[in-house]
Amino acid sequence: MPRHALLVEDHDFTRVTVQAALASRGINVRAYATAREALADEGEADAAVLDLDLGVGPTGIDLAHALRDKHPQIGLVLLTSYADPRLASTGLPLLPRGCAYVCKESVTDLSYLVEAIQAVVRAPLANRANNVRFSPASVPLTDAQIEVLVMVASGATTAQIAEQRGVSPGAIEQTIARTCERLGVPRTEGINQRILLAREFHRLCGAA
Repeated sequence: MPRHALLVEDHDFTRVTVQAALASRGINVRAYATAREALADEGEADAAVLDLDLGVGPTGIDLAHALRDKHPQIGLVLLTSYADPRLASTGLPLLPRGCAYVCKESVTDLSYLVEAIQAVVRAPLANRANNVRFSPASVPLTDAQIEVLVMVASGATTAQIAEQRGVSPGAIEQTIARTCERLGVPRTEGINQRILLAREFHRLCGAA
């Protein structure tokens, strides 16, 4: 069991709740709301539990890389609501080697998160690509399809998306159709398929 851990989560309730839960397992947790505060921490840390979306500024992945540079053997856990990090942004860097990816939706009890922390502390540089429990649940879409999905979910029209991406409206409609097919979004009479697609996006982001 790790003795010291950093927790970086910008949502106050989640930060306080996770800190208290880990402390109940005997882990000394220093909790912060921003990447800047965490990087200024000079204390000992066996592991770091980081949210992916930290608001304006560095993401949890950026922070994970910075912490790994500072502490080469630190165990890293990315705790996030996103099923796939590309849903937050397709421009994000890859996770650092050995970083465990844990969806908040999967944490039905504390033991799941503790298991992830123990795994990264035991082997901070292990390849976790084949460990489905602690790897992103890759959404079966290309980066372009995810970018269009994000814009559809934001309420952008086909014409607006086409203009922003520099392609024809027809090409965008084809992309939307393929995206619906890959995500299993049906054509339902009386319901706009874009609404169903937006609902699926929010579900994959943990907001459904």
